[in-house]
Amino acid sequence: MADSYRALAPSSQSADQSSSSGKASGALDTPLTSSGGGGSNSGDGAHRRRRQPGNVTVMACTECRKARAKVTTLDPRLNLRAMASDPLRDDLLREIESMRQEHAGLQDEHSELKESNRDLEQLQHNQSVILDILTNNGHVEEIIRRLREGESQESIALWLQGHPELRQFIASISESDRHLIGVVSRVESMFEVSIPSASPTTSHRWTRVTQSETLIGHLFELYFTWVHPVHMLFPEVSFLESYRTGDEKYCSSALVNAICGMACHLLDSPVPGVTRRDVQDRMNLRNGFMDEARSILTVGPKLPMTSIQAFAVMFAADLSAGKARSAAGYLRCAADHIRTPSESDGDEITLQLSQWGIHTLNTAWSGITYQKPFNPVSPRTEVFINVELDQDSAPEQWRYYRQPGDDTNNPKRQSFAILTACQQAKLFRIVHDTINVYCGARGKVTATAVIGCFKRFIDWKANLPEEIARTDEESQPLPHVLALHIQYNVAIIQLLAPLAACGYFHEDEDRHIRNTLTNHARTGLNLVAHGNRLYSSRYGMPITAFCILHMGDALIQYSSDHSLGHNVLTFCLDVLQQNRAGFPFCGPLQQLFRQNAEARGIVPDQDVVAKLGPSDRYGVDEILDACTRLEYSQPVEQIKRYIDRNIGAAWTEEWNKQMDQHKHGRPSTADRAMQITSLLNDD
Repeated sequence: MADSYRALAPSSQSADQSSSSGKASGALDTPLTSSGGGGSNSGDGAHRRRRQPGNVTVMACTECRKARAKVTTLDPRLNLRAMASDPLRDDLLREIESMRQEHAGLQDEHSELKESNRDLEQLQHNQSVILDILTNNGHVEEIIRRLREGESQESIALWLQGHPELRQFIASISESDRHLIGVVSRVESMFEVSIPSASPTTSHRWTRVTQSETLIGHLFELYFTWVHPVHMLFPEVSFLESYRTGDEKYCSSALVNAICGMACHLLDSPVPGVTRRDVQDRMNLRNGFMDEARSILTVGPKLPMTSIQAFAVMFAADLSAGKARSAAGYLRCAADHIRTPSESDGDEITLQLSQWGIHTLNTAWSGITYQKPFNPVSPRTEVFINVELDQDSAPEQWRYYRQPGDDTNNPKRQSFAILTACQQAKLFRIVHDTINVYCGARGKVTATAVIGCFKRFIDWKANLPEEIARTDEESQPLPHVLALHIQYNVAIIQLLAPLAACGYFHEDEDRHIRNTLTNHARTGLNLVAHGNRLYSSRYGMPITAFCILHMGDALIQYSSDHSLGHNVLTFCLDVLQQNRAGFPFCGPLQQLFRQNAEARGIVPDQDVVAKLGPSDRYGVDEILDACTRLEYSQPVEQIKRYIDRNIGAAWTEEWNKQMDQHKHGRPSTADRAMQITSLLNDD
């Protein structure tokens, strides 16, 4: 019956009390229903209408809604008056207004920064357009003229972009090429000096890597000072003349890029102190030249002479960079095609210089890596037929060149480069025969064969022209002359070392062989020390670096003076460290040389180790890319099986038969008196 009566609404006071009681007990308020005034209170799930307090208005005014203020009176105006008189509200409004103004200021600053960033991006774009064209399109004169007249970079960039072919060119530049452009710009800026250069200039575009005649001229000077006299692969005068006139008879883009790539290994900053970025820029520039040379060269049954010459230069460049495995392929291409070049190319002198230069390089590399030369020149072919040797006068001159300005400040000397190349070709014909002796091509290695090769080496040295025969301090021998004499001494070491290790000789004969071998090793290292004092080992060629290792190993392994080993190790590591500045392949060779010395109980001093810097541990690939083998040393155990076991019994008789005992059989008094220790420790 109680459920049939309508519940009475409580008074305002009771409702307030009930509300307070409910909040105190933690009960949740139930929302009001959207139906009329009646409602049910039966059951826990029933919704109960909640009566609004009598002093609260249902609808707030516009001002209160904007301020999101709680309306506590039936008259909204009373609420506004209360708000207006609230000091906390005044502080809040002031804070909000301050934040609004600060936000507006930040938006203005952001807009200014965006505008400034767009200006900087546009400036960078304009500069990039100008540099790209300067580097690759040859509008140098016009751009410089406009800059001198005060024209803005934006105007010049718009002018350049107005040409359809230039727009197409800029769009085609890859990211790697843009990186190379930055490298070239930095390197060019190093060598844009006011000192006039005697380097050749040309209007013909031989390379896309750089248009700086100063940089190209500098690279040419480095190449023709340090590389060309040691490995003469083409005639210098004919090449430079073709380069100047744009004639492709003796010059080509592939050859120019290969020469510049090789010369980058000799490139040093004119500013003292070498940074990591300088080294990276040098190698990136080198890679740019080599990439372009590779992209130009074509494949065919017959190659132009300049392409064959380019392959030979690329061998030297990749070997220098520690890429011996790819380098060997370039040398094989040059050796294969030099026998049958394109019939329309060059002349007889060019053919002779290139043939013998490539044959010499091929034989030298085969001797170092202990393999038979591929496609060699016939042993009956005469060396340098109808080639004018430069004993008396020749256009080739040599001066000590390292940086721009050296070409005018240092005096010229007669280079005798062609004469040196001729004698080098004759020397390596004997080396080629020595390789054949030990490779088993002529049966077992006999005393007759070995002593015959030795006698030919001695006769070669005795018949050297006077102009390149002397290597003493007073004569001031040129670097390529020193290199020639070093190669001669190493050739004898490689001839005799297998005999010293085979164990087939009596004690006296064995001692005689070891003394002869170590005497030539001493002489060769003295020449290296002499060249280091005169010119620095920084500019030594890769073949010479291998020669240094063979001479050092010979002294450490076979010398009776065991105290000599420590000085030899220190000296050879120091020379390789100097050479390593531009020739990365020297790093793995240093590691191998140290390992060989330490295996014999010779350890470098701590100050030497500190001077060498952090020790890089080179793996299999780095070592193979340095010398195509896991070791540079002569494989005497493999060679030993080709040696006749009776060689010792026949040695003395054959020696007396072939050799003039008094002149050639034993080291001279002067040779025996040579003290290598002082030279090796001489700074």
